[in-house]
Amino acid sequence: MSRSFRAAWLALLLPASAFAIDPTRPPAALTPAPAERQASVALHLQAIIRTGKVARAVVNGASLRVGDGLAGARVLAINPNSVLIERDGQRQLLRLAAPVITSSRTTP
Repeated sequence: MSRSFRAAWLALLLPASAFAIDPTRPPAALTPAPAERQASVALHLQAIIRTGKVARAVVNGASLRVGDGLAGARVLAINPNSVLIERDGQRQLLRLAAPVITSSRTTP
């Protein structure tokens, strides 16, 4: 009976060792800061859409109007080729990338 008792006891203890602290983990002082304290997310202007008087900017996949916010930034103005945002009290101009393919035709 003592062998079956030992086997049962080991069967209970072995899974508990899976939750033990990882000895290879670096000290807490050396671990990277949480995402909230890391550098802010880079914003990329992908498109500007104008329909009548309404303008929308696509930034990091999100469709935004003037006054909308994304990743701690607020849209101040949407221009034909750029978007003015404000983040942490600083203004930043996001520009559309130049087209990769340009027309070879010249208009008279």
